[in-house]
Amino acid sequence: MAERPRILAATAAVVGWGLLCLRWFDAAAPLRPRALERLPVSLLATLVAAALVAVVARGAADGAATRRPRDRAELLVVALAILFRLPMAWQGAAAYVTADGALSGLMALDVREGRAHDVFVPHVPYSGSLKALLTAPLAAVIDPARAFALVSVLFYAAFVAAVHRLGAATARDAPGTASSRRLTAGLYAAFSPAFVTRYSLSNDGNYVEVLALGTWALVLALGWAEDPARRPRRALAIGLVVGLAFWCHILAVIPAVAVALFLLLESPRDAAAAAPRAFLGFALGDLPGLLWNAANGWESFAYLIPGHVSSTSSSASVTTAVGKAWSLVSDHLVVLLGYDFGYPVAVDRLLRLMGAVALGLVMIGAVRAIRAARGEGGRPWRLILLFASVNLGVAWLALPYIPGNPRYLLFLMAAVPVLLAEALKGRMGRVVLVVLIATGALASLAQATGAWAADRQWRAFVRDLQAEGVRACYTDFYLATKINFLSGESVTCSAKLGPTTTEYFFRFREAVDAAPDAALVAVNQAAADKLERRLERLGVTYERRDLMKPVLLRLSRKVGPEELFPDRAFPLR
Repeated sequence: MAERPRILAATAAVVGWGLLCLRWFDAAAPLRPRALERLPVSLLATLVAAALVAVVARGAADGAATRRPRDRAELLVVALAILFRLPMAWQGAAAYVTADGALSGLMALDVREGRAHDVFVPHVPYSGSLKALLTAPLAAVIDPARAFALVSVLFYAAFVAAVHRLGAATARDAPGTASSRRLTAGLYAAFSPAFVTRYSLSNDGNYVEVLALGTWALVLALGWAEDPARRPRRALAIGLVVGLAFWCHILAVIPAVAVALFLLLESPRDAAAAAPRAFLGFALGDLPGLLWNAANGWESFAYLIPGHVSSTSSSASVTTAVGKAWSLVSDHLVVLLGYDFGYPVAVDRLLRLMGAVALGLVMIGAVRAIRAARGEGGRPWRLILLFASVNLGVAWLALPYIPGNPRYLLFLMAAVPVLLAEALKGRMGRVVLVVLIATGALASLAQATGAWAADRQWRAFVRDLQAEGVRACYTDFYLATKINFLSGESVTCSAKLGPTTTEYFFRFREAVDAAPDAALVAVNQAAADKLERRLERLGVTYERRDLMKPVLLRLSRKVGPEELFPDRAFPLR
């Protein structure tokens, strides 16, 4: 009987969430019952929120006797992670937004203005809108770029809390080292290397959401294995966070596979029994994505089939495979662990050395973890090693190699701080740890100064366009999406001019094509000179403004890219 209120509240939350998704998301319109149109979204959202509050309150009351004491060290590392990033997020948000990240920002603006309620970035059925939905209310009261960066920081703070718990779990059999190991792992994650800091602030690819949710899936999986009495509830929670992560980005398959393998290896029978609850949780977390896929031929899942979407060859020679493996170690892992680009030779070499030292220490930690992975006390190490192996294997065998950009290995940061904590035990270890953390923090701050300057440049550029009366423009994809986002769509740009002409929101091209006039924003001086020559041949007069990017405006008549480059094709995709 004591369980009945919680079951009723949970049922109300599940039903309310399902109805809310059907009512809210545009992709669910073909599946939406007509009667549901009459229910206000606000009413359904209130129902879900109230039911979730009731579930949490009842769970807190039932678990009061067994609740773990508040961990002040965990609160400390989370607070440090947030405070370290707040100045970067506030002063450099416009720079940390990438062109791809701005696509999610535009979804947030659509939600804020009530224009659209997308599940995924248009034409990218593996990049979900969760962060856009969370950003939209905040973007109603502060600058949208800053709102997006702050939401990224909150996701990263959740990741730091999960890493701290993984670090504590590996030291449960050694109480004397538990405090230092979890603090070491948490501090390294809080003051991360420059590449990780950059991704913790950007909106690129939804990686920070998957990092946070995937790491919490590991924490929940470990709790499932260690507490048989609570396995049904933990299975549901694991499925829920994995489902949310999968909605955010398809690369959530990495923590999903690692967790599934871990549960099967720990207890095959109990894992099979937990599967229905885990699948239910996944369906709830990824419900927006499942609704979209039901109406669109399950396109998202095609990306999981090797060779079905990507043109990358699935077969490679042994030499190529070995070469890629070496590149992952010598390039990606060194960058992930501390190396950064763009410095004078002496600093460049020092950063590369520190990245290599950190990599060596992680390997030492992995060797020690392998030794400690036997028996029941080695369960956390088995999970961490299994997860790291899955991430490395997927990056090596299934994902493209992008020189200098280890984004597909970013999720290794769930394991790296804990492995470093294992390698850096003892007094000398603490000294090395301080050096590594200081190097990461200083490199992150050094890149932040550049981001702050770039933020000012981008904002000034958008203001200058607005001051010049530019309301529509043809430009390149990497400029168009950021101008659209940073201007709040007061300046509408199409990527039709190129050189990269890809469009995601087709309405921007349609709007610029239909506008009575449109400026031309070139990617550089050489491109602007070329445009000038073409306009002169056409007998079109214009004015040129050399802003952050060269702008040709006030043309005597509208000239589109198809007239400037008649030999080119201009597909939307």
